[in-house]
Amino acid sequence: MKCEYEPDFQREVIYVNKVYNECAIVDCPTYRIPIPPSYPLAVNVVSCTITDVVAEAVIITAGEMDVVVNFVINVEYDSNGMTQFIQQTAQYRRRGVSLEGALPGMSAVVLPLIRCLNCRPVDGGTIIECDVGIYLVLKAIALVQLEVLARFAPEPPECEQVSPIGCAEWFELAESGAFWPPFPPQPTRTHR
Repeated sequence: MKCEYEPDFQREVIYVNKVYNECAIVDCPTYRIPIPPSYPLAVNVVSCTITDVVAEAVIITAGEMDVVVNFVINVEYDSNGMTQFIQQTAQYRRRGVSLEGALPGMSAVVLPLIRCLNCRPVDGGTIIECDVGIYLVLKAIALVQLEVLARFAPEPPECEQVSPIGCAEWFELAESGAFWPPFPPQPTRTHR
């Protein structure tokens, strides 16, 4: 079976990050946030959010990686009619996660989704416990060279229309398509 391609496709060599393998971690740990002595005790938790998520992974040996995710838990709680806010830095760590095909020298990528699911006051309101949903996609990637049949995508539309007050030549060049495909200009090639 012969594949039919549009005539303006040509062979191109590209450098891309290839995903060699990936896996997901799903967890729901509980974090304990102590109420400072100068704060009133917690009666009820109003809301909880996660901010400042920073995720890192390192391939430590063939087929194994370590993962660390740092984040901030932001809690709004009620203390007998008075709203209080408290923050706590937190960390989720997994060592020796098995990922077949991962090799030292490859890059490790983490795509984190972290959500505060439920919080409640405990120990007489001196501590707030929060269940945090953890969903991490881990990838082992490496830069590779591929040959593909390709062409540049069409030029995107302008974000906003600008009236050419000055530099009319610049606007004419842009409207003519002179800047597409993007820099650097591509050499004219004969088909192989």
